[in-house]
Amino acid sequence: MQGKAILLAGVAGAALMMCGAAEAQTTTTKTTVTKHHRHHHRVVKRRTTATVVTGSMPAAAAVPPVASEAGPSLEERVRRLEEQIEADHEREETEHTRVVALEQNFNDTSWSFDNARPTIKSGDGRFTMALRVRFQADDVNFFQDSNVNTVTPTRNVQFKDLSSGALVRRAFFGVEGKAFNDFWYEFRLNAGGGGSAETDPKLSLARVAYLGIPNFELNAGVIEPAFMYEGTMSSGALPFLERPEIDNIAADTFGAGDSRRGVEARFQKQGTFMPDDNLVLDAAFTGAKTESTVGHGNGGDEQTQMLGHAAYRVWSDGISNISFSGDYSHAFTGGCAGCAPGAVNPITLQDRPEFREDGDRLISTGSISAKTADMWALSGGANFENFYIGGEYAHFSVDRLPIRSGSTVLFNGDNPVFSGWYVEGSWVITGEPKSYTVSANNNEVGGFGSPKVASPFSFSGDSWGAWELTARYSDTDLNWDQNRIASGTTQAGIPGGDERIIMVGINWYLNNNIKLQLNDGITHVSKIAAAGSPVQVGQDLNILGVRLQFTN
Repeated sequence: MQGKAILLAGVAGAALMMCGAAEAQTTTTKTTVTKHHRHHHRVVKRRTTATVVTGSMPAAAAVPPVASEAGPSLEERVRRLEEQIEADHEREETEHTRVVALEQNFNDTSWSFDNARPTIKSGDGRFTMALRVRFQADDVNFFQDSNVNTVTPTRNVQFKDLSSGALVRRAFFGVEGKAFNDFWYEFRLNAGGGGSAETDPKLSLARVAYLGIPNFELNAGVIEPAFMYEGTMSSGALPFLERPEIDNIAADTFGAGDSRRGVEARFQKQGTFMPDDNLVLDAAFTGAKTESTVGHGNGGDEQTQMLGHAAYRVWSDGISNISFSGDYSHAFTGGCAGCAPGAVNPITLQDRPEFREDGDRLISTGSISAKTADMWALSGGANFENFYIGGEYAHFSVDRLPIRSGSTVLFNGDNPVFSGWYVEGSWVITGEPKSYTVSANNNEVGGFGSPKVASPFSFSGDSWGAWELTARYSDTDLNWDQNRIASGTTQAGIPGGDERIIMVGINWYLNNNIKLQLNDGITHVSKIAAAGSPVQVGQDLNILGVRLQFTN
């Protein structure tokens, strides 16, 4: 009993000693904090946020928290960090979506064979490339009068033995397509020729066009400017084997046709003034053909031309169409390399009799020394379902230079004028309507073309393709004051000749790619040997031609 009392008294004493030591430590801490508070006020504010109460000691006064003065609060910093994390996450999601889309578009790159034209297209549609082929093989026969070799005081035929035979009229191979959505490119080689040792330029087209401006096309390189009525038609859609003579004269002498180095700007819009109209405005600046050296060399300037074309479809019901067009060209002759000072490159107006196997021009003005030359043309066409009619008139003028000997004028300069016209029509007897193209990248800019075959030819079924009957009458007059003989200071007239052709034909469209054409040209040429001469060198003849064509 006494032992237990002694043990309890010892435990109580130990407890009192521990309490005393704790109180002393607390007092010392408070004293230290108080001293530190006097010398480091800011530190105390941060550290003395609470007071520990031990035993019965009174609690020290709590110091309220104070916001930081060095920057944004912790809550603000956390909020900003969360926003940054969320933005990074969204960016990662966007990049992932883009990569997936690109992979899908790459995988969606496809080949197609629309109209037998192999075409590859990227998945996003911004890039395309198509392979183009056009092949035309002709056989032409000239049937001249039996007395063509007879010579009399008033008759001596100029071309007594025109060459019959076969030729590859065109053999095009090229690529075309879209790049980066806003650009169009086209490259075309030609392995065909014009007959009788003539060859067309091998580089037919090599152009780049910008299509990024709505309704506009800017075109540069080796081009084929839109010009003349049938000149705007694709050579694969011509109703006859060849274009009319006035269109060919414009192409050769006034800067139109393919293989021209140049630039071109075009505006085309359907529904400009009325819902079904189609307006085309085209301007071009061209030089010589790609394989021509005309005007090049020391002292020479390349022959250049300015051209303008306007076409307007005034009415359409979706099948039938009525359209009118007009054209103008100004030819700069430039300097003449190796010629006398002041001389220029000559102007020559001429063409074959609407067939190309023989290269002889039955009508020609010959070489005319001219400062400039101008032409204009008016045309129109209409189709009423499967019936078609069209025509054109062209006027040519040349600013002929005076002929001098030193300061003496031997012959005055003058302004010879020439003209030509034609009217043509067709009837698609199988009922397909004549087509009208609103616009296309290969210079089909608002013009008539071939009918679309409803039932392609096949022996296995009752389908014979499409059949079309055609007829055209043309008259090209390259005579100017032909009976005037040079006298005093006046130059002689120009007996270029007058050629009239009645062309009848039939076209068999086996399908939209293969066509057979048969043309018969009943031709009359009236031409005298020289200005004022009584000798007739023209003739009457019949020309028969057939063509096999493949085009895609």
